[in-house]
Amino acid sequence: MIGQTLTDQPLHVVVASRNPGKAAELRRLLRGVSWRLLELDQAPGGHAVAWVEDGATYLANATIKAEAVAAGTGLPALADDSGLEVGALGGWPGLQTARWMGEGATPDQLLRGLVERISALSPGRRRATFVCALALVIPPDHGPDAGLFVTESRLDGTLVTEPRGRGGFGYDPIFIPHGEQRTMAEMSQAHKDEISHRALAARQLLGQLR
Repeated sequence: MIGQTLTDQPLHVVVASRNPGKAAELRRLLRGVSWRLLELDQAPGGHAVAWVEDGATYLANATIKAEAVAAGTGLPALADDSGLEVGALGGWPGLQTARWMGEGATPDQLLRGLVERISALSPGRRRATFVCALALVIPPDHGPDAGLFVTESRLDGTLVTEPRGRGGFGYDPIFIPHGEQRTMAEMSQAHKDEISHRALAARQLLGQLR
């Protein structure tokens, strides 16, 4: 259709993640487009797709995942690579945010482990930044719109040492964005979806595609 953009097309887009919380959040953030977002293991060939996140940046890792999933399923793929950077710890855990305790660590173990690390810091040194990179790969057989589209956004805030709230996932219970009084896990879903690092990246990505 003349004038139709990628966001208007009824694409089946595979989320390049086996994290159900991340897939659900991306589905909410992109509910205004015509795509149907599939979880990786729902897509044809999705169970067999694997990758190694050995990139030097969030954008590189997101691209690695999106390219692997697009190649393995033959469908457009959307990947997120995100992390939490604590300035007083030299930006740690950064790219290792989900893996610094090993592949078998649970989200609760990661959260508690990070709390232990920051407890020695004074409140004024607990500034942190959430980072999110998104990569969308449209395979070559999808015509003139094929290609790689990427974006990255950051959200600054501070960390608390006592988790608060039941919403969100990951490190949301200890992260308070600048200008807010509540942790990300205490916010309503609608408010989080307005201000989060992933929401900012999603809006930027859609702006590129329209």
